[in-house]
Amino acid sequence: AVAILLAAASCDAFSTTSSSSTSRNPSSSLFATPIQGPINEDIFSTTPPLRIEGNSLKTWSGFQSNRVQVSIKSMGRPVEASVELWQTPSYIPTKFTVECEDGSENIVHSLIELPPGYPVTIAVYNTEGQEFPMEVSVSDSNSGSALDSFAGWRPILVQGDGTVKAFNLADDVDSVEILLTTQTRNMKAYIEILKGPNDDNEIIEVDTDNAYLHPFYTVIQAAEGCNTLRIKNENGVEFPFEAYVRPCEGVLEEERQQFNYGGPYF
Repeated sequence: AVAILLAAASCDAFSTTSSSSTSRNPSSSLFATPIQGPINEDIFSTTPPLRIEGNSLKTWSGFQSNRVQVSIKSMGRPVEASVELWQTPSYIPTKFTVECEDGSENIVHSLIELPPGYPVTIAVYNTEGQEFPMEVSVSDSNSGSALDSFAGWRPILVQGDGTVKAFNLADDVDSVEILLTTQTRNMKAYIEILKGPNDDNEIIEVDTDNAYLHPFYTVIQAAEGCNTLRIKNENGVEFPFEAYVRPCEGVLEEERQQFNYGGPYF
């Protein structure tokens, strides 16, 4: 079992504090059984990935469900990609970019909610150079929505105007789930996971015109040792959003006290 702990003294130098420290503990019942997220981690086996060369684009369409999973990896090389949802030739309701140092360790898994009744296309750009190809799997998701998987959890409110929320991860946390949503408003968010000061293992930037219809959900891999997850609201002060964060694997009841919200770490 994994847990998010308050960072040890050796990791304190990497922590970032924010102006608010309201405690937002999730309901205790969720710690009694392992957490099952909506991501299919076997997608590369069930949906063989397509190779996208550098400075190239591939598109997917003809989906049969209300959401799709997009997963990106590489053979140990850096990844820079842009993922967009096309609803019409000129309308892009949601998009995100991702950068990571090693696409074999920092595999990108994300869910994109689709508008019902509209033909849509998922476009994935490899914005790296030609010497940095990547592999991408895009598939219908038969799981429930990401928001449903967080039923009973209280979100953390991230105000606009550059507000940052930081989460110190213990050295036994292998990956973390993140869900960002709003109440029908647009959203601009910046997510990064740090191994040390100014050492970004992965960066994700999200831009969506309605994060209630198109919430952003992803799973971020954590490097060995202590890490810090930072979520920043890059929109104006009138556009806050809600962030759900939890370890990707099960957290047992007896370890509940080690999973902390609030305090100087948020």
